[in-house]
Amino acid sequence: MYVAPRMSRSRSRRGGSAAEFALLLPVLVLLCLAAMDFGRFAYNYIAVTNAARAGASYGIMNNFTSATQTTWTNGVTQAAKDEMTNQVGSTNVSNLTVTVTTSTDTNNLKRVQVTASYPFTTIINWSWTGLSLPNPIPMKQKVEMRLIR
Repeated sequence: MYVAPRMSRSRSRRGGSAAEFALLLPVLVLLCLAAMDFGRFAYNYIAVTNAARAGASYGIMNNFTSATQTTWTNGVTQAAKDEMTNQVGSTNVSNLTVTVTTSTDTNNLKRVQVTASYPFTTIINWSWTGLSLPNPIPMKQKVEMRLIR
């Protein structure tokens, strides 16, 4: 009577591991890229918020008159751009748009409103996944404060 030699258990599983890895690798890469884009988005969103706050802080600390409003507006814009430079570097600051508006409230106190806009570009164009995310994603933050001087 002939008995066939038994195959070792690890040898028969070698192909199954490779197949599982081949199926999971694209999913793992997609998850890593999504995590990177989300982290970059959160970082840039915070940077845009900080830029708007820095511009508004400059605006409330430096009073203006009708004769000095243009210089004051340029100073507010520059303060926001300087803050953005500290956060994301000087190469992307040209994409930051800063809008400064002033108003007077019911107590006859001046208010400054700084709006910072920044187009965030993802690493991957996510529209192929069915998410239909725009690329670039527009970020906009608005900060309003009352002048203290």
